[in-house]
Amino acid sequence: MSGRRPFENALDHIFWCDGCNVPLISENCDTCKGTGRKVLLSPPGDVRFCSPYERELIRDLFTGTYGCDPVKGRLILLNKIPGDDKTDEVIIDGHTIAVVSYDLKDSCYKLDLRLEGAKILMPLTNAKTVVLDVPRGKHLNGKGVSGRSVVSASPDIKKDDIILLRVSDTFNGYGVARTDSDGLKDPSENTIKIRKISSNNVILNDKASDIQDAVNANRSRIRAMEKDAVNILKGITCQGKNRELPVTVSFSGGKDSLVVLNLTRKAVKNYETFFIDTGLEFPETVKFVEDFAASNGINIQIEKAGNAFQENFPAFGPPAKDFRWCCKVCKLGPITRILSERKKGCITIDGKRRYESFQRGNIGTIERNPFVPGQMGIFPIKDWRAIEVWLYIHLEKLPYNELYDMGFERIGCWLCPAALQAEYVRMKEIHPDKFEEWQDKLYEWAGRSGLSREYVDLGFWRWKSHPNKMLNIAKEKGISLKAEATGDSMSLKIIRGISPCVSGGFSIEGVLRLPERAPVEHVLEMLKTIGSPVYSEDLDVTLVKAARGTSKLFAAGQVYASSDDKMYAQRLFEDTVKQVLRAAMCTRCGICVKACPRRAVKLDKHVKVDSNRCDQCGRCTDACVVARYYNKLTSEIKNTPNKQFIYGKKSK
Repeated sequence: MSGRRPFENALDHIFWCDGCNVPLISENCDTCKGTGRKVLLSPPGDVRFCSPYERELIRDLFTGTYGCDPVKGRLILLNKIPGDDKTDEVIIDGHTIAVVSYDLKDSCYKLDLRLEGAKILMPLTNAKTVVLDVPRGKHLNGKGVSGRSVVSASPDIKKDDIILLRVSDTFNGYGVARTDSDGLKDPSENTIKIRKISSNNVILNDKASDIQDAVNANRSRIRAMEKDAVNILKGITCQGKNRELPVTVSFSGGKDSLVVLNLTRKAVKNYETFFIDTGLEFPETVKFVEDFAASNGINIQIEKAGNAFQENFPAFGPPAKDFRWCCKVCKLGPITRILSERKKGCITIDGKRRYESFQRGNIGTIERNPFVPGQMGIFPIKDWRAIEVWLYIHLEKLPYNELYDMGFERIGCWLCPAALQAEYVRMKEIHPDKFEEWQDKLYEWAGRSGLSREYVDLGFWRWKSHPNKMLNIAKEKGISLKAEATGDSMSLKIIRGISPCVSGGFSIEGVLRLPERAPVEHVLEMLKTIGSPVYSEDLDVTLVKAARGTSKLFAAGQVYASSDDKMYAQRLFEDTVKQVLRAAMCTRCGICVKACPRRAVKLDKHVKVDSNRCDQCGRCTDACVVARYYNKLTSEIKNTPNKQFIYGKKSK
């Protein structure tokens, strides 16, 4: 699959039956036998039905901004698109009317109108409206308009508002106000920027429809997709030696695993179902899994992580999008225990879909797990979109996790750093006790690390290396992103294994505690012996690009190494830690200088490495007495993947 781009063959559209007023996943409608109108989607096109919570949110945004509700009881689709946080296109009656997004800086949802939405609003409201006198034949899209062209303006307009622009009943559109209502007629200024304006009419459909109407219109296509998935499962599980392997189903309590479990029940006679309770699951998820298994006569194995997260938090701090130690502790460990019972291997049926994320964009139907010998993964709905998953759930009348109706697009751990900030805020509303407990834990950690409470409140804890969107917020609000390492002892804690949160590659993560932090310039020199280091002063993070992998060093002591090769990742982690030890504890003995056959190492006030001469042979590290502290810190570590270890040695 190398060379393929994520979503390379992804669908960029659905269809809409105007006669039945329902979305179609194929061109033809089963109900009226008509042909659907194509509706383009922004990529990746993982369109879904709007939840009751999101419906109320959209209604409140429209009524609060424009004084009317164009969606009312209509069937609404949401299409997830790239954005700083939760961002969705809003589709009604086959028209993309707006984009709703969660603003990280202002911690609230915002509405961004689209042309079709503006045209739908025109006959419904006079709020946020400007009447213009402009020539209709002139190209106006993207242009500024002088106050001379403003005939009238509603008094509720503020600077930067998205406003409705009316030239006539048919020629209209939307734009942005560059000043408040009082200044819009200023003839000396371009007071309005037109986004789009046209003479096309958009009229809402008179027919009301619901999800059941959509199910009926798509029944044949959904049944065909079900048949294909069942045949895939039958074909693989009954093929050759695969018939001897036990079949397991990973049931997370989410919509995708629910569909996969239902498909497995139709395709496979003998299978086992397991649920990983990370200790961080929503109570609603645990209850749903238990209730569904009981009501359907499913014997489910529940493997619990117990207090693994709480026990590891003091050493690792909060998990992050780019430092998911929690997945290894709370998910991979229990999964490994389950799968290790199948000595000859097993087949695991999973609900991963390629539309979910870029990490999963290239998954195949069958994948072998290189880190669990004998395990074969099957992903029978990898090409399904969210709308098809939901149509199938409603077609089969399957009960589903109530969290979806509460506004969660995906279900996972309630404190997951990879979740959207909007969903994390929503969690606060649903489970304020859990939210407060976690916030207190984060505040305590931030205080020890020299970080502010605002760092926690705005969600900065969810990254180690912050993206530009967060850097901009930090700069604007004057928030420091540098964490301080603490502790008076030397210790190394390591977790090994592949994270189940992302696909591909092998990673090792750990935390190195030292009595005193080594100067950055010393560390960078040592790291030249294993790769090309780059240091970000703003983030206080060092990235090392090695021959076949990368490693990162974070200010609070976290070390992360990854590679497509398991043994190389392990060695890269070890070498990275050794260079930090060398930089922190160097005695200037000069042994490394003599050990280098290429004369790349010199000793001035501290060790310096000539990158042009160094071929990264490792002899200077092998000769260094200080580097051997790594072996002391990890003297009892066995070559067993996916196991936790902590070792410490008091400094003298």
